[in-house]
Amino acid sequence: MNKLSFEINNSLQFYKKLEEDYSDYIKNNLSSRLAINCALTSWHLSDWIYNEYKFDKEFQNIFEFQKSLKEMCGELQVMHDISNGTKHFFLNKHKPKVENTEKHIGPFDSTFGLTFDKTYLKVEMKNGEILSFETILKKVLLFWKDYLANLSKIDKKSTN
Repeated sequence: MNKLSFEINNSLQFYKKLEEDYSDYIKNNLSSRLAINCALTSWHLSDWIYNEYKFDKEFQNIFEFQKSLKEMCGELQVMHDISNGTKHFFLNKHKPKVENTEKHIGPFDSTFGLTFDKTYLKVEMKNGEILSFETILKKVLLFWKDYLANLSKIDKKSTN
């Protein structure tokens, strides 16, 4: 149990924080501040789950656990990169796969589809791929929802 995060004491509560962060972000999906909050929460949920569910018996360390998560949900790599890029001015140890993030200003607003040059939070990968932060975030949210649902089922079986 974490004693330094007010009433958020377990991974499910931390996930609920992510859902609330996402809800705030969707209302203002051009806010870098809200996007960064979502990235930080979605990435650090891995730390909460690792420690709460005692995955140290299955994995040598948290980094191995996080590597396995990124293999299941590649979009977590983006959240990892944005989290570290936000937390540290220079990235000396971490080698990001994200090249750049920016608010792309297009002539169309967010009511238009991806085929239009609309304004959005853009993620450019080192391989040149261009992604929408919102699309990445939605995939990460779905991943965590499913992952936690499966953990809950496993946890209930082990207590029976």
